[in-house]
Amino acid sequence: MELKNQAVIDVEVTEIDSSLRESIERWYSAAQVQRILNLNKSGLQKAIAKLQDIYGIELKALRRGGARATQYSELALKACKLLNAGKLSELRKLVEATSTAPSATPAGALTINEYTPALDQRITQLGQNAATTSASLNQSVMQVLAQIASENEAAQKRDSDLSQARINAAQNRGAAQGLAIFQAEQKAQNEVLAQLRAMQLGGVE
Repeated sequence: MELKNQAVIDVEVTEIDSSLRESIERWYSAAQVQRILNLNKSGLQKAIAKLQDIYGIELKALRRGGARATQYSELALKACKLLNAGKLSELRKLVEATSTAPSATPAGALTINEYTPALDQRITQLGQNAATTSASLNQSVMQVLAQIASENEAAQKRDSDLSQARINAAQNRGAAQGLAIFQAEQKAQNEVLAQLRAMQLGGVE
């Protein structure tokens, strides 16, 4: 009786282990994953890249094969679902559970002790990149503002020079007109004086 019970227990444990291993080792084609997740090829690639870069999951734990033969793991499918749903805390738990489970951890995958520093390093790197980009943008903005100020100053100077040139031209026209009037008056006076002299000279004789 004891041997029979022992045999039943062994069979049940074997079935559970086999089912768990099958679930962990199950792979899907790219078309299946895209259909399940409702993602196009680009969206799926971006999700896989985030799982690598931000959550430190190695590519071979997510994807295998190449070209049309590319397949994605059960881990990739579950992780992408949580990522797209914005369930980041559950995603971290999945990554931690995967990295601590011997049967689910691919060779070379990050353990939880390695995962946290990798994530912290990635966050720091992203922050540094953002700061560098911000500084570069600020410098570009300052250069553009300086260029605009310089162009405005040059435009104001051109307007001022044009106004002064117009004033000078008006003054020159006025001066020329005044000179012409003065010369005409002088000529008229000279003609009158000449006539008077002529009359005086004629009376004396």
